[in-house]
Amino acid sequence: MLLLFAIGGGVWLAVLAVGIVLWGRSRDRRLRERIKQAAHPLSQGAKAEIEPEESIFRQTERRSRLSRAINARYSLIEPRRAIPMMILAAAGACIAAWFGMWFLQFEPGWWIIPLLCLVAYVAARMTASLLQKRKEAEFIRQFPEVVDQIVRLARAGVPPLEAISVVAQDSPPPAGPALQEVCEGLNAGLDAETALSLTSRRIKLAEFTLFASVIRLQRRSGGGITASFSNLANTLRENRTIALKARASTAQTRLTLMVLTAMPALVLVGQSFISPESVDILFETDQGVFMLRLGIGMIVVGLLVARSIGARFQQ
Repeated sequence: MLLLFAIGGGVWLAVLAVGIVLWGRSRDRRLRERIKQAAHPLSQGAKAEIEPEESIFRQTERRSRLSRAINARYSLIEPRRAIPMMILAAAGACIAAWFGMWFLQFEPGWWIIPLLCLVAYVAARMTASLLQKRKEAEFIRQFPEVVDQIVRLARAGVPPLEAISVVAQDSPPPAGPALQEVCEGLNAGLDAETALSLTSRRIKLAEFTLFASVIRLQRRSGGGITASFSNLANTLRENRTIALKARASTAQTRLTLMVLTAMPALVLVGQSFISPESVDILFETDQGVFMLRLGIGMIVVGLLVARSIGARFQQ
């Protein structure tokens, strides 16, 4: 009996030791990756062709691999707040998919679990994309005012990079953290062009890329920067006004699409109260079930086509 306890204790100690070694190697590997990311732009300057996944100079908390993956693809959202919403969206999509299969009278099989996993993944991705688009819209709304604050400080005699640092401390997210990231890169020893390039590549917004280009051109050519920033702020406001006008012009089309999508469901519910026999044909006969599946499939395909056309028009 004592021999069995000794063997079991030895096995557990061996497993614990292996786990500690692997955990230490994982931390060392992450540290080496971050040092390599930081050393690459410092050694090669603005010509470094890299695509940073996250801010390499700011890491205030431990992040899981999922959080780092989300932050790499969706740079403006906070994974700590986005992950619960993505989980809720995935669970709701799985419930809706299960109800849809029951409604359409699909026989359960081996394919249900892979299908539900795919539905959950797509719902989580769509939720993250929606949150990213909201943050981008908020960034575009805030950024002209941020540029105006930099212009006022520059006219008062403050150097442009110091003005960016001052404005970054007072600006709300998501514009504030983006400027703060530039300031942290400067404090870490990067030159202005490299710090701006790294941040613009990570954020991937045309407005911030234009802002970084204005600063880089001013530093190369010299001269005053207040006029350039004033023109940039006016350009950003005009672009946002044009985008809002385009959205307003397509509002009637989007409303019509929503009404046409909801109309079959409303007609089916109303018909079930007026003439239940005509509705029972859809659920109690093979031909009716086939027509029901075909109709819902055509509605879904129509929505996807309309969504793709609308996205292409906005671009």
